[in-house]
Amino acid sequence: MSSPGSTSFHPRAWVLLALVALGTVAVVLQKPAPADRVLILASSLDDQGKDVGPGMETLLSDCLEVLAGATVTHVAALPPPAALNQLPPEAHLLRFQGRREENRLALILEWTTPARLRSGQPWIQEAGPGESPWEVMDRVLRHWPLPLRHRLQDRLIPRAAPHFWLLLEGLSIRDDPTATRHLAASQQLAESEPGCATAWTALGDHLYRSLWVKPEEAGIGLNSRTHRAFEKAHNLVPGYPRATFLWSLMLTDTGNQSHALKLLKDAIRLRPGTPDLYLGIAYAGRTSGLLEGARRTLARRSSLIGPTVSPSSWFIETTYLYLGDQAAFGEELARAGMLHQDASVLFYKGYLALLQGNRPQALECMVAGSGPGMEPPPFRDLCRVYRAYLEGKLEQGLLQLREIDQLRGKLRIPDGEWTFKEAEAYSLLGDRDLGMDCATRAFVQGFSCATWYETSPFLEKVREHPQWPMLRRNLRERQAMLAGSFPPSAFSP
Repeated sequence: MSSPGSTSFHPRAWVLLALVALGTVAVVLQKPAPADRVLILASSLDDQGKDVGPGMETLLSDCLEVLAGATVTHVAALPPPAALNQLPPEAHLLRFQGRREENRLALILEWTTPARLRSGQPWIQEAGPGESPWEVMDRVLRHWPLPLRHRLQDRLIPRAAPHFWLLLEGLSIRDDPTATRHLAASQQLAESEPGCATAWTALGDHLYRSLWVKPEEAGIGLNSRTHRAFEKAHNLVPGYPRATFLWSLMLTDTGNQSHALKLLKDAIRLRPGTPDLYLGIAYAGRTSGLLEGARRTLARRSSLIGPTVSPSSWFIETTYLYLGDQAAFGEELARAGMLHQDASVLFYKGYLALLQGNRPQALECMVAGSGPGMEPPPFRDLCRVYRAYLEGKLEQGLLQLREIDQLRGKLRIPDGEWTFKEAEAYSLLGDRDLGMDCATRAFVQGFSCATWYETSPFLEKVREHPQWPMLRRNLRERQAMLAGSFPPSAFSP
């Protein structure tokens, strides 16, 4: 028996203390360190008359995400003072200018922080003579004010100078037809630089884009070639954010959300500060009916980006639509419209107006989105179908919709979410049989958001079809299976 002043402990007490200590350490170790924030301002880089600045922005972003684990966002110009005041004082803003001198790169890199800007201090400049691109990029990375956590630059930057410029040209492409025309050059680059993950990702990107345009121009086995390109990039740089994000889009579009979500989950574990990874989860999640998980990941993305939050350039985010939050969906469309007022934005603005019973506004949007030359063509064509519906020209709308359906059948990427839009259009136009056929195909192609199948006002006639109960049961079963494998907590960093 110990005396009142004794400090001895029972052995079990020591065990409990040890467990508590270990648990505290585990929590500390599991909690990811906050990522450094970097804003890359739109900049130019002259390649003998061509501006490959967008390609250099993408390459710098890849380097910062992969090597430094940074949270990188792209902005068109210096944010206004109010937005700067909401950024962490130690966040970094980056811009550059440069040119190609034969195969050499002459680059001026400038960076600052919100704190430096507020105090009136000048931008810090790093400049050097024209050298081989590899030497310039190596110097940039060695002098960059963020600590590098990984040494993988040899897998991100081509060694050969001509290949560097070819890579920047490919990374600067932002539209599907140009990407399709560039396929041969992208293939040549990847084969010439087999250890360069950015080259394989550029090839995968261009192959993926070509799926939406003229797949016959990409040769036989397009799907497998695309998967193989992304897989090579992923194997060279595990968790490579941009490759993982693009690969996840393709997997989702081809109905393999489970694989997409697993890749994204693993990538977030390695680099939890990358915003696009959460966008990929929201896309795969919403099309699988995992709406709460999608909502949480969108909130996480917004918290990472902060006042510079911007919509995706890849698709209109419809998670809030499927959740029934029309106000949030309208805000998303307003932000997307500030980025690009194309046929997809106009379609969804008209779609939302029709949901809210505002037929004149819906017609105005569909007329604007169906104009000749509007991009992307699939949404332009769908705007024309809805325009015919709103103008009471149901037979014309059905004829146009059947033509779209036949054309979509020739593409090598099904995209069940799009097929569901066709089902809604058939239902609105009064053909519940073709609407049911499309709704079933959408399910087979991977779109299984049971909530929106059950609540979309535009699908009402399909829900009166005799085959609807079986489809609804299948939807619920698949959604439950995915929800068991990927609960909302599965994607917390």
